[in-house]
Amino acid sequence: MRSRKIAGGYLVRLDKEEEAIETLSSFVSQKKIPCGVLQGIGAVKNLQLGYFDTGAGKYRKRRIRKTVEVLNLTGNISYLDNKPFIHAHITVAGPDHRLSGGHLFQATVAVTLEIYIKVISKKLNRIPDPQVGFNFWDL
Repeated sequence: MRSRKIAGGYLVRLDKEEEAIETLSSFVSQKKIPCGVLQGIGAVKNLQLGYFDTGAGKYRKRRIRKTVEVLNLTGNISYLDNKPFIHAHITVAGPDHRLSGGHLFQATVAVTLEIYIKVISKKLNRIPDPQVGFNFWDL
């Protein structure tokens, strides 16, 4: 991973074989980013997507093993149990140009992942909502 500090945030480039969420979480810890918004593009493989089933109160997960193009990665940075929490959604396409998307749990960088992080100066925590089964921003 490489990064460059810019006005208001960071440009981050994840390299081949890095795990996206894990690497971003480590970066957030290292740079002490209190809160933020992220967006990115690139190519990944072996990703795990999720769809939150509100009736069941849990994620329905799906794995895509092949290399896919990241058309859009968008999300936010907050904290859960005092650890960085990357809440990211992703839209990807394979060689057939069919789209898949959802909550991003895991992805291995296949070529690169270029991410812009806009830093927000006030720390934002997440708190559990037992009725929904989801951790919401503590506003």
